[in-house]
Amino acid sequence: MSWLGRPEWPRERLWLWRVGFPPVRAIVNAVVPVHVDGRENLPAAGGYLLVSNHISWLDPPMLEFALEEPIRFMAKEEVFAVPVIGFVLRAIGNFPVRRGESDRRALETALRALAAGQPVGFFPEGTRSKDGCLRRAKPGIAFLARRSGVPVVPVAVMGTRRARISVGRRSRVLVRVGRPIAPPEVAAMGTDDQALADAIMRRVASLLPEPMRGAYADTA
Repeated sequence: MSWLGRPEWPRERLWLWRVGFPPVRAIVNAVVPVHVDGRENLPAAGGYLLVSNHISWLDPPMLEFALEEPIRFMAKEEVFAVPVIGFVLRAIGNFPVRRGESDRRALETALRALAAGQPVGFFPEGTRSKDGCLRRAKPGIAFLARRSGVPVVPVAVMGTRRARISVGRRSRVLVRVGRPIAPPEVAAMGTDDQALADAIMRRVASLLPEPMRGAYADTA
């Protein structure tokens, strides 16, 4: 079903995202306002690896609404088998990953998308944090950061765990975009995968309030 959409396709070819994004974003913003700090830190052109904390299933769509970009996210492969949902995920450029193991195919797909100049989203924790605090990053992010040769953009998302549609006071989602980590800076962080993953995650932690830093509570 690659005719639906591929991660390496530019936004112009992702027809469902192009047609559906404006009205859906307008509706979401009307009920759950999304505020962005640091959007100017996003690279103006070319692929980049967006690295974020993960606290809710709403994180991927809210990040796209905030940044107004079709971010190519990995999602667990079981979701792609669900009617309609799987169709939509593929049509907007997302791709499956086998969780709980090293899925080389998913990593290669991410590299192809980045090489094609597209943004790829990655949650280094591997799963959602149940308490909203950072879990220790898995080393897979180090492979992508080194092999891709693109900037790594740390991002923090807050408020998605509490986001609800209500008649009274509306929830608010806050997204903070940090300074990109350039490829030479990534290379200078050393060759140990876990150490690099931790260094990248500390950049994410620095964008979060202290109570949410969890495993990276020592981040200044």
